[in-house]
Amino acid sequence: MGHPYRRVALTTFIVLLIGCAFYLLIEVAEFFLLVFAGILLAVIFCGITEWVVKKLHFSRGWALLLVVIVVLGAISSIGWFVAPTVIDQLSELRETIPKALAKVREWVGDKSWGRNLVREIPDQTSELIPRRGTLLSRISNIFSSTLGVLANMILVIMTALFFSVNPRMYTHGVVKLFAPHYRTRMLEVLATCYATLKLWLQAMLLSMTIIGVSTAIGYTLLGLPLAITLGVLSFFLAFIPTIGAYGAALPAALVALTQDPKLALYVIIMYIIIQMLETYLITPIIIQRTVKLPPALLLFNQVLFGILLGALGLLLAAPILTVVMVLIKELYIKDVLERSINGKGLLSESKS
Repeated sequence: MGHPYRRVALTTFIVLLIGCAFYLLIEVAEFFLLVFAGILLAVIFCGITEWVVKKLHFSRGWALLLVVIVVLGAISSIGWFVAPTVIDQLSELRETIPKALAKVREWVGDKSWGRNLVREIPDQTSELIPRRGTLLSRISNIFSSTLGVLANMILVIMTALFFSVNPRMYTHGVVKLFAPHYRTRMLEVLATCYATLKLWLQAMLLSMTIIGVSTAIGYTLLGLPLAITLGVLSFFLAFIPTIGAYGAALPAALVALTQDPKLALYVIIMYIIIQMLETYLITPIIIQRTVKLPPALLLFNQVLFGILLGALGLLLAAPILTVVMVLIKELYIKDVLERSINGKGLLSESKS
C-alpha cells in the first residue's frame, strides 16, 4: 500500500523541484543573459584573434591583446566623436516626437473611426513629462539604472576577457560533466556552436553596418532632421531581426511627419527599400552561412523573451535561438533520431 503513495510523493516532489528551478531560472535570468552576452563578445574577440594569428603570425596572447585594444579603442573613439552629435540630436528628438504625436492625434481626431482612440491620448504632451514632485525620484532612478548599465557592461567585458584568454579551460571543464565516451562528441558540438555563432555575428555586423550607413545617408539626402541619430538607432536595432526594423522606422516617420507628410512617405518608402535589400540580399547570406531560423519561431521566441526577460532578453533572443537550433540538430536529430534509424536499418532499406 505504501508504494503508490511513495510514487505520488516522489512525482510531486520532482514537479515542485522543476517548478522551483524554473522560477529561480527566471529570477536570475538576467545574470545568465549577461554571461551569454559575454560569450558573444568572447566569440568576436577569439574570431578576430584567430585571423590575426593566421595573417600576421603573432602569438595568441599578443594577438588577443592587440584585438582587445583595437576593438575597445575603436568603440571608444566612435563614441567620443559621434556621441556629442547623438546626444544633441536625442534632446531634440525628445521635443520632436511629442509634436509628431500631436499631429497624428489631430489627424486621427478628424476621422470618425479615430475619435474614440483620441480620447485615450493625453490632450497635452506635457502630461508625458514627469511632474515636479516625482522629478527627484525619477532622477535617482535614472542614476541607479545608469550605474546598473555600467556594472553590466563591466561584467560582460570581464566575462569575455576571461573566456577569450583561455577558452580551452572552460570548454573542457563543461565537457568533463559528461561521460568519458561522449566527451569527444561534446567538443565537436561546442566547436560547431562557436563556428555558427562566429559566422552569425559576422553576418549580423555586415547587415547592421549596411542598414545603419544607408539609412543615415538616405535620411541626409532626403533632408530629414536628426539623420545621424536615426541612423545610429537603425544600426543598433538591426541586431534584433524583424522587430528592430519597425522600432527604427517609427521614430524616423514621426520626425518626418513634423516637417511634411510627403517627407514621411518618402522616408517609409526608402526604409522599405533598405529592408527589402536586407531581406532578399543579406538575409540569404546569413542563412547560407549559419543555421536557418524559421521566421515564425524567431518572432515567437523574441516575443516570449521580451515578455519574460525584458529588453535584454529581446536583444539576445536570436543568438540564443541559433545556439539552441544547433544543439537540437547535433544532439537530438543526429545523435538520437538518425542514429536510432540507422540502428533499425530503415535508412539502408530506403537507399536500396
